[in-house]
Amino acid sequence: MFLGIKPEGWLTIAAIVLGPMLAFGVQNWRDIRREDRNRKRQIFHQLLLTMKVPMAPRHVDALNSIPLEFNSSASVTQAWREYTAHLNDSAMIKANPVGWGERKFELLITLVYEMGNSLGYDHIDKTTLRTHIYVPQGYEDTEEQFRQIRTKLLQVLGGERPIPMTMVGPVQVEEPLPAVEELPPAPRQATLPARTNSR
Repeated sequence: MFLGIKPEGWLTIAAIVLGPMLAFGVQNWRDIRREDRNRKRQIFHQLLLTMKVPMAPRHVDALNSIPLEFNSSASVTQAWREYTAHLNDSAMIKANPVGWGERKFELLITLVYEMGNSLGYDHIDKTTLRTHIYVPQGYEDTEEQFRQIRTKLLQVLGGERPIPMTMVGPVQVEEPLPAVEELPPAPRQATLPARTNSR
């Protein structure tokens, strides 16, 4: 007996004081784990939904979030490193773009597969990821057309490609037009001296 309180009484007091604190700690730990898992699932879903549309902003954002959220999974981290290293292999892109693209897709499949395993999606295997992800052909065609448009537009703006023009209808010119003289540079406007306050 201590301070006139029996051991059973001290145990009751300890349970009253520590019980809510322990319950709060456990609940907080469970909330943190749930939020962590939800963030991982969101990244996994974004990559899964955009596997065949890698230029989508959601795909890029999800890819760049992997080292932050999956840092506790060695297999996911390793697959992410191999995939991003391949994405940045500019020498292979120039030397063998077809082979680079095929290898890129296989590495992405491995990455998504490892992420699924770490989240408990054991039913999603590599064959499913390779052959059963559906993307309408129109999406792929549109992405390729945008890529070609950007490439050619940059070539035109950089002076590497002329803009093709076609004259429609008969053109009659009695004599050659005179050469256009270059315009003289515009005269600079005189700057006014700064005013000084004098009183």
